[in-house]
Amino acid sequence: MLFWHLGATLWLFRWIFRDPKVDVRFLFAGAVVPDVVDLTLGTMILSESHAIGELWLHTLLTPSIYMIGVLLLTRRGRRRRAYMALGVGWLFHILLDGMWTDPEVIFWPFFGWELPVGQTPFWPLAWQRALSDPWRWVLEAIGLAYLIWLWFAAGLNQRERREGLLGSGRIPGGPVAQDV
Repeated sequence: MLFWHLGATLWLFRWIFRDPKVDVRFLFAGAVVPDVVDLTLGTMILSESHAIGELWLHTLLTPSIYMIGVLLLTRRGRRRRAYMALGVGWLFHILLDGMWTDPEVIFWPFFGWELPVGQTPFWPLAWQRALSDPWRWVLEAIGLAYLIWLWFAAGLNQRERREGLLGSGRIPGGPVAQDV
């Protein structure tokens, strides 16, 4: 669920924090890193023992340790803000995945050291689950619709504005940068 995570994470961040200086590149990285790492680990590297896409990066412990590390190892400024945006995006990912419904994962290791095991083979069953769940596609459409709206509202269809976003990580100025 790529567009759901990207769009909803950006919307939540802008609604809650209202920080026009956020580096959305780091926020987006945080929104996808749990799935990229856990899907790779759980379905390819550890497929015999886990066969699941929600492992250690979908727990509260891992992003908490990451964010404590950022606070201890960086000073105030743009670099800390960027790294903290990654952590916030990561936490929003966990929220948007509804991980509170799986206490063995979100509160790992407090309910034991073992993580849940999925059904094998993972990928054919994942496609079955995705195609049979219309709510998943509605959420993807919502995320994509917000990103498309923001694209035009921020004027990212203009080359210089896109280059500014790619260079600084900030959504170009105007009311869109400050308002949701």
